[in-house]
Amino acid sequence: MATEWVISRLGEAERAAWVNVVESVGWRFVPAEIDLFFAAGEAWGAYVDGQLAGVASVYRYGENLAWLGNVAILPHLQRRGIGSKLVDHVLRHLEVEAGDVPVGLVARKELAPLYVRFGFRAVGEIVRLEADRVLVPHLPQEPLSAEGQGDAWLDDACRLDRHAFGADRSELFGRVVRAADKVIAVRDEAGKAQGMGVALPSETGMRVGPIVAQNDIMALNLMHLLAEDVEGPVVMDVPAERASFLHRLRKLGFEDQSSSVIMLRGAPRLPGHRQYLYALLRPAFG
Repeated sequence: MATEWVISRLGEAERAAWVNVVESVGWRFVPAEIDLFFAAGEAWGAYVDGQLAGVASVYRYGENLAWLGNVAILPHLQRRGIGSKLVDHVLRHLEVEAGDVPVGLVARKELAPLYVRFGFRAVGEIVRLEADRVLVPHLPQEPLSAEGQGDAWLDDACRLDRHAFGADRSELFGRVVRAADKVIAVRDEAGKAQGMGVALPSETGMRVGPIVAQNDIMALNLMHLLAEDVEGPVVMDVPAERASFLHRLRKLGFEDQSSSVIMLRGAPRLPGHRQYLYALLRPAFG
């Protein structure tokens, strides 16, 4: 009997089936995270003989960038071309809707060859770190003040993220702030926001990111403000080029969990001023 393939958009009615697929590959998300994934972008699914066998999501950030994330295939149906067919369909749909917008993604190193076939190339690396208990950093005091969330904070956070990330994620950030446990803006003596950070609940503890900062010291101060008093592990996804920041985090109790490749197609390099981006919001969002 011939295999029947169907690829289609997923909605709230398919949420439970989506969760089943991503959990089958070892990913665990709290409901607030799943809400973000569905509300902020387009979720797609590949059905094989009526069963949801694979999923992928795409997030559009204006005309400058789109991001492919949460690509997962049921383990017993892997190596049958489902992932390739799904990614090809999503990218073709994106081309129709958004033209030749650059597309980024974060992939495990062993899966990078799959994306090379679609025109992606490696442009960076992400290191995932985790700490069961974060030691208090002994840092020089800076003439900065920290504050919690509010409308002014959201405007500043969107501006700082747009400058560092290189694309407008304002709509996503509004949803992130509502889901966050902590949001911090750091201001100089004149009241101008110089850095910001977000802490989101995760399945076992807390996920810290994004962090946008002027230097390592500011980034570490933000990390401490976000991670203090957290019960359970703290997880961060840090660009590998932040080598001195990574070194300091390891001295504070963080341990490497994995490394992934940042890939891009349609542009020679990622947009923005990435030297100020110290931790990602989530690999699925860029």
